[in-house]
Amino acid sequence: MSAAHGAAGRAMRPAAVCIGLCAALLMASAGCKKQGAQTTTQAAQASATAAPAPAVDPALNWGGTTPHDRPPLRDPLIEQADAILRKADPGFDRFEIQYVTGDLDRDGRDDVAVEYGIGEDGAMRHVAKRIRVLLARAGGLELQPDQTEKFADCPALREIRDGRLWADGLEACMLPFPRTLAYYQFEWRNGALVRVAQETAQQRVLSRLQAMRAAVLAGKWATLDRNLRAGPAPAGADAATADKKPPDKTLAAAEPVFADAQRRRAFADALGLLGHLQLQSLNDHEALASLTKPSGPEAGERRLHIDTAPEDGAVDIDGYTYVVDARASLEWPEGDGVGYHLRWRLIEGDLYLEEAGEHDLDGLES
Repeated sequence: MSAAHGAAGRAMRPAAVCIGLCAALLMASAGCKKQGAQTTTQAAQASATAAPAPAVDPALNWGGTTPHDRPPLRDPLIEQADAILRKADPGFDRFEIQYVTGDLDRDGRDDVAVEYGIGEDGAMRHVAKRIRVLLARAGGLELQPDQTEKFADCPALREIRDGRLWADGLEACMLPFPRTLAYYQFEWRNGALVRVAQETAQQRVLSRLQAMRAAVLAGKWATLDRNLRAGPAPAGADAATADKKPPDKTLAAAEPVFADAQRRRAFADALGLLGHLQLQSLNDHEALASLTKPSGPEAGERRLHIDTAPEDGAVDIDGYTYVVDARASLEWPEGDGVGYHLRWRLIEGDLYLEEAGEHDLDGLES
């Protein structure tokens, strides 16, 4: 007999005895029956009630619906990569670690690229970073030779997408909030990473603006909501770090800049006209493109100003600090002496809206 069955049998015995007594002593039957039924019901309730779940630290509620939500489980692929790296370099996790997954070698299976800090024993912060790649094979992930030398700057991995590793080159690994010097794309060729594309901050601003223009012209302007918010959506936070907090589940609504068809057309037209012009350097970090139509219904100046060393080099958004690698302002006329402007911040390789609104055509400070 199982333990459960044994417990049920013992619970029923007082009821059976009570029924026998009730048959002999009618005067006591009501009280006895009540006592026996109560005992049986209590046993049934005890067996049906689940044991209370162990308490969970509310600090682990990473955006969940209750204080007892558990943090999300780690990706098994990352767990496998972690175990392999621990054998190859036991101290690899002493400092910051970043994993990105995706099909890097275009064989239909997800691979893993890992960025982790290296430094002296006992140091509080890393002084450099190392890049390792693990490719998916029939027997599991296989660790490839060190790829750190493929990066001219301090590497920061972003994602694996379209068969490429996308990464940033930072000015220094030791700084808590380093600026991004370049944006790279790598492919896996002949057993190593090969750089196939590179952009400066100014080039990244231009390419992102043109990508937004293409989306507007294709009628896909609704896909640009992420660029119409103040900053990136937090992907996660380190619960053990005091100056960070779990990500908020709710995001601020995107500014409805492109909800108006006329404004969408003006945005696309302004970028189309300015895109044919060479940016004129104003100093070592500012550049300007400007085109003025002297007459007609669309008379006025179209203007694009890019600053790759803005005064607000870091900005706090929803409790997170982000490095601003560039600022871009786009302006165009809307008629009757009024213009419209969009001001963007370049954060983590993408443009996020800082300000949007009308202005007097007498001028707008960039």
